[in-house]
Amino acid sequence: MKKRRAFTLIEVLAALGLIIVLTLTLVVTIKTQVDQANARQLQSMVATVNAQIEIAYSQTGRNEADFATTASLVRAGIITQKQVEQLSAASYQPHAFTAP
Repeated sequence: MKKRRAFTLIEVLAALGLIIVLTLTLVVTIKTQVDQANARQLQSMVATVNAQIEIAYSQTGRNEADFATTASLVRAGIITQKQVEQLSAASYQPHAFTAP
């Protein structure tokens, strides 16, 4: 009787389990990296909007009403509606500026 060399069921299940563990580790790592990238993008957007507001505030002829809400910032042309939509994820509210 010839003995055939083949994988046993235990070996196949062990290999399959190892593949599953490695795949889950990869998925978790990728999700973490994507979350960190989104957080950095949001921080960058907030910094950009704050810079736009500061530049607009330093210009002459601006009313303080232009800086009261995000809607007034859009109406005054300081920021765009797309920026407001992106900032809504961060619950961003512009700070009330007062004249020095």
